[in-house]
Amino acid sequence: MAKDLFNREDIYEIEKHGLSIDEVNRQLDLFHKGVSFTRLVAPCTAERGVLLLDETERNRLASLAVEILNSGEITKFVPASGAATRMFRPFLALYNSEEPLRRQSVNLPENRKKSGFPELVTFMDNIEKFALYDDLARAMKKDGLNCMELVDLGRYRPVLKYLLTKAGLGYAALPKGMIKFHKYIRANGKARSCTAFEEHLAEAAACITGADNTCRVHFTVPAAHRETISDHVRNVCHIFRDTLGTMIDVTLSTQAQSTDTLAVDSGNRPFRDKNNRLVFRPGGHGSLLGNLGNLDADIVFIKNVDNIATKPVREKVAQEIHALFGMLVETRQRIFSYIAALESGSGNEPLEEALEFTSDILNLTSPERIRNADSRSKRAYLLSILNRPLRVCGVVKALAEPGGGPFFVQGTDGTISPQIVEAAQVDMSSENQKKIWESSTHFNPVMIVCSLRDARGNRFDLEKFVDSNAYIITEKSFEGHPLRALEHPGLWNGSMAFWNTVFVEIPTLAFNPVKTVLDLLRPGHLPVMEK
Repeated sequence: MAKDLFNREDIYEIEKHGLSIDEVNRQLDLFHKGVSFTRLVAPCTAERGVLLLDETERNRLASLAVEILNSGEITKFVPASGAATRMFRPFLALYNSEEPLRRQSVNLPENRKKSGFPELVTFMDNIEKFALYDDLARAMKKDGLNCMELVDLGRYRPVLKYLLTKAGLGYAALPKGMIKFHKYIRANGKARSCTAFEEHLAEAAACITGADNTCRVHFTVPAAHRETISDHVRNVCHIFRDTLGTMIDVTLSTQAQSTDTLAVDSGNRPFRDKNNRLVFRPGGHGSLLGNLGNLDADIVFIKNVDNIATKPVREKVAQEIHALFGMLVETRQRIFSYIAALESGSGNEPLEEALEFTSDILNLTSPERIRNADSRSKRAYLLSILNRPLRVCGVVKALAEPGGGPFFVQGTDGTISPQIVEAAQVDMSSENQKKIWESSTHFNPVMIVCSLRDARGNRFDLEKFVDSNAYIITEKSFEGHPLRALEHPGLWNGSMAFWNTVFVEIPTLAFNPVKTVLDLLRPGHLPVMEK
């Protein structure tokens, strides 16, 4: 295939990306094969699959987490490779159009339902509530412009110019973690604004600082902004050290170029740009599995960069985080004890007990061939099941938000297991599968705590626990032309498909995603009055 499709320059570009011809051909085969849909069995619910904790149980589990929290063995992992472009996409489209961006024209009946217009009015009507406002007003003032005066006059284009482009803040091209998310107002009227990166560091300092007064945080960041982000977080860490005495050990990594995937056209042939060069695209957040696996950490706390609330909300959620750690510790201890008993081969009692544990706690339904197997086969099966990475996922009740949720899924070997599933993995043309999908009661994990080492303390090779068939194919465009893009199995779903999983319901208060700039008007992001 390579001989027919790729010339010498193509091969150079492929290898420059850290890819091989065999890998690119494998990707082309996946395009031709199409998506392999996940087989849903049932949603995970409070009746089975999602644990509900009362206050007594949360407190008990949180107390179990104290030792591991004090050990300093926890690292907070924050995927932050994405740009903020999506946050401002409607505004970018309007700014790059020839539309007269004045309030009078935006409010015309024929424009009110146009994409971006209602959002623009909402943004401008609430502009002083955004943490970014003070920086925006200062940037405009340097050039002799009064931001609020222009807003009051309904002249929106200059405001968007200084918000989105390099003439001012350049927010449309910044990483999302560098956007000012929150504003804290002191009693004297002075305000301070914090980026998403700053707020994640503050949460880590409050929730996972060990007995040595140190906490560890890892951000995955875009390569083009790595130096700027490094300087930013270093300055924030100095503030925590000087004011609280807390040492924050921050490390950064970038998404490996070798995880990029080759784009194809509608005929599944390699897509080429106007200069006839191959086009590669980032392979989705599943590409970050290697970054996670490279961490020198025993236990990892995972949270998306845009899901971070103001301090008062974080303080209310802290107990939930600690309870998840306690659940992880307790579950891992039981897994390790069963592994030791099974490896010693001491009778059938631990074997039956372990089978009950995998069913009741890990919510795994073993295939019929295993249920009817002899003791030796059951022991081998249990050891293979238990000796896996473990994750405890905090999920919230289903909301009107885009995304997936927890479901029971049947694997090719007949095992039924709890998984995180995205809509793109489901065959919506099947009435049965669509009905199961629509009966979901809970939403994607808001946070995940996980154990990355086995019973002997060795680091798991996370690549061995990926469902390679859980890739997705999306429709995109490049230079005005449609293309098809391949994304690796997602970090939460396909890349962790063969992990052991426990779902725990946590309050919706913990869910504060920022997909668009208007999400910063949600309660968890509004300005806070400080004493």
